[in-house]
Amino acid sequence: MFFKYVKANLIPLIIEILFIVSYYIFPKDDFIYVNAFFYVLLFVYFLISKDLNLKEWFLSFRSGKKYWIQVLLTFLGFMLAFILTTILEGIFPGLETGTINLRRDTWLTLGVFAISTILFPAITEETFYRKNLILFDSKKTVIITTILSMFLYACEHSLAPWGIFLTMIWALPLSLSYIKTRNIYVVMTAHFLGNLLGNGVDVILTLIHWL
Repeated sequence: MFFKYVKANLIPLIIEILFIVSYYIFPKDDFIYVNAFFYVLLFVYFLISKDLNLKEWFLSFRSGKKYWIQVLLTFLGFMLAFILTTILEGIFPGLETGTINLRRDTWLTLGVFAISTILFPAITEETFYRKNLILFDSKKTVIITTILSMFLYACEHSLAPWGIFLTMIWALPLSLSYIKTRNIYVVMTAHFLGNLLGNGVDVILTLIHWL
């Protein structure tokens, strides 16, 4: 069981390990390209492995009222998690988050930032960290694999213990939604909307500042 689980997720795990290691190798000013490459690599892999079906995701938009209520609740939970972590950062300003920052000071880097922080994360992260990593074999298995998935998700965003803890809070509503609905497209859509709001506003404000 354990070895089958690891084998099924081995390539994405290796990609994530290489991503983390590369953060300490590549210049920080150029890491935005490494970050984008990481998401593209996972995206292509999930398409080839058929873990990801974009057509099914798009068709899910027609699922009806229940689907969009679930999306809305997940989205609100996701936003509340961000608000909570922002408050915690304010309470403990001296604690290092180790957040992976992405520069966006040119038209090229801003475009790469938009693509690699709005669309790709919702697709690849939900496919890997929720759909593939969370197992429903038993209640104990659900708890263990959910905590593991949240931890790995956090390590992809932050490289300090405090930051990992905060990012795991972001992952909590997404994980709970997937466990409750068993519908990865609900979580994927809510995650996309959250990224569109957060990072989309960042892109717009940057453009306004430049213009």
